[in-house]
Amino acid sequence: MGMKRYDLIVIGGGISGLSLAHYASRAGMKTLLAEKEGQAGGCLRTMRKPGDFWLELGAHTCYNSYGNLIGIIEDSGAKERLIPREKVPFMMFVDGKVKSIPSQLDFLEMACSGPRIFTLSKSGRTVASYYSKIVGKKNYEKVIGPALSAVPSQRADDFPAEMLFKKRKRRKDVIRKFTLEGGLQAVADAVSGGDNIELLTGAEASSVERDQSVFRVSFADGREGAADNLALAVPPPAAAGLLGNVLPEAARRLAEIKTVAIESVGVAVRKEAVALPHFAGLIPVRDVFFSAVSRDIIADPMYRGFTFHFAPGIDLAAKMKRIAGVLGTGRFEVSAENRAVLPSPLLGHEKITAAIDGLIKGKRVCITGNYFSGLAIEDCVTRSLSEFRRLTGIS
Repeated sequence: MGMKRYDLIVIGGGISGLSLAHYASRAGMKTLLAEKEGQAGGCLRTMRKPGDFWLELGAHTCYNSYGNLIGIIEDSGAKERLIPREKVPFMMFVDGKVKSIPSQLDFLEMACSGPRIFTLSKSGRTVASYYSKIVGKKNYEKVIGPALSAVPSQRADDFPAEMLFKKRKRRKDVIRKFTLEGGLQAVADAVSGGDNIELLTGAEASSVERDQSVFRVSFADGREGAADNLALAVPPPAAAGLLGNVLPEAARRLAEIKTVAIESVGVAVRKEAVALPHFAGLIPVRDVFFSAVSRDIIADPMYRGFTFHFAPGIDLAAKMKRIAGVLGTGRFEVSAENRAVLPSPLLGHEKITAAIDGLIKGKRVCITGNYFSGLAIEDCVTRSLSEFRRLTGIS
């Protein structure tokens, strides 16, 4: 593309980069959105089988408390594609059997521990130290701990307790829990096709330099771009590598943030091949996968779909064998893989992100992602909106 000039270059086409590009484009900024994969979306990754069947490989649910995300969906003309999730339960997978969550709880322990929720603060506590006090040690180990680890698809015991769940205002005019026709990647498709946004896929940024007031971005395939403003919407290690020559101290702090790779495999199976009851998600106890998310929330006449989220280091054959063992069949109509890098925050994480914010204050560099205020889609969008406002002064 040569040295084409933009108002803003956004590196990373996940929901954080997409939302920042959306806000910039709406303000009339000529924006380059560069994504190293073959399509934008990041955690909004949908496997689409020939015909109408689709299955989420990443994020799978949105809520009417996601006000900023809903605003973007409305701006992009996709609100009419919202569809409700059917009411099917989350269930446990224990000793090779599917069981209800209530059947695994000790309600006497719950009753004795529960009142602490009114007096115990999350501040300064890990997920394990907080929730084990609220539900009891046995309930935490058997049910709540695995359930909370299923949310970020990694062991969440050492997460700061304040990062997992947030209370937000709900939009009464929007379905409480929803997805979109064709899957959540429809959001990415709608946003990336917006006015003033040029989407560059297969573009892995290799270096960022600053020449006076202009940022110059080089990509691994030899393409280049220049802009007055720069935004990084990539995992902390990648952001640290790119900022080394521009903001070295911010790069050093970014490198302190721990991350983990999550490897997901989605499969579509004919309905008659699976005898398991319908469920929204399966929460295993002491297994090689953190969760199995089901497409049962949107019924299909022919297929059921399941996405298993694994820890890294397991080869594909072993993953497929485990999936077949859980489902009771290896007759997969189609399968797909996805890999994501997620933050793995520890106590004190907020001090690192506060330091990063201090180091980019007044700079024409935005840093956004799921490692600032929370891991939810709405946390990503909210961070991007905050960074857009800081950069432009537009409220």
